[in-house]
Amino acid sequence: MKKYILISLLALAQTLAVSAQQSTTGEIPPAGIDLIGHVTKNSTDIQAQYLIAGVPAYYWRYGCGPTALGMVLGYYDEHGLPEIFPGSSATQTPAVQQAIASTEHYNDYSLPLDYYPNLINDLSELPTGDEHTDNCIADYMATSQSFEGNYYGWSWSSDIINAHTQFLSNETPYTGTCQYYAFASFSFASFMAQMDANKPMMALVDTDDDGFTDHFITLIGYKQEAGTNYYACYQTWDYTVHYYEYAQIAVGQPWGIYSVYTFTVNGGSSIDEPEIELSLYPNPVSEMLTINSADLNGQDVTIYVFNTTGQLVLQHANEMYGSLQIDVSGLDAGVYMMQIQYADGVVNREIVIQ
Repeated sequence: MKKYILISLLALAQTLAVSAQQSTTGEIPPAGIDLIGHVTKNSTDIQAQYLIAGVPAYYWRYGCGPTALGMVLGYYDEHGLPEIFPGSSATQTPAVQQAIASTEHYNDYSLPLDYYPNLINDLSELPTGDEHTDNCIADYMATSQSFEGNYYGWSWSSDIINAHTQFLSNETPYTGTCQYYAFASFSFASFMAQMDANKPMMALVDTDDDGFTDHFITLIGYKQEAGTNYYACYQTWDYTVHYYEYAQIAVGQPWGIYSVYTFTVNGGSSIDEPEIELSLYPNPVSEMLTINSADLNGQDVTIYVFNTTGQLVLQHANEMYGSLQIDVSGLDAGVYMMQIQYADGVVNREIVIQ
């Protein structure tokens, strides 16, 4: 009897561990969750903020995973790589809808509609050959496929990389990469650097703060306000930017993050900002840091220094005359992210205080 109980408990633990890597929401948000997020009451409390311009907002299309990735790819489609989706992707056109989740996908895998805990077999089950050839993001993500243990609209975190790379290589003239990060391995400073570089991301979150993942979102910016770090996102249930605390998944932490995903898309013309020649010396540094850049000569710049937790620890505004110096002697030894904002963009550099 004890052996049976132990085996049962181990099986339950394994099931819960696996479930923590899956989206489980549908087109209707779970009851009682915070759909609004953080709202700034006093703008003077904002220490830093950035929002990537031009990321399209899409509504839930047969799964939050393919919809969230669709917004990432829609951004690249509108910024130099126009053959990802047919026509404009600035809005959720019928062509964009089909690229996210096609009619064939819906017929073969969404139908018959099934909801937890009653999983119904679809055409993903063996034998193969009766289903359509993969042709959309949701197909490459195995969304809704019963063979993968997915109910209608569900997706696994482990399938995001495949969805991004295979959709691009098979359905477009481009290629791409995707990198997975557990929340604990991706600092807020690293997150800000991605946003400042205009690289939208995805995250798997826990909307109802029960400690288990349930929803994929598109990350498009950040805000630091009154000592708290926030991420900006499109949540797939409306077309509005929402802010939630940049915090790890935990019981009692609404919209806590389990994992994040960074992306590249290769081919076509570059969407990156012009490269700025800039040098820092000495680096490592203990007292005065010199910033030298002919490209920024005569420009007003604001310099922000963040520690590895994303906390703003130093701010300096000045006009750049070839070079300028800032005093970092008050900072503890360690690695920091320096963000240099100028009229046309942002430059990020890592500095080491010794």
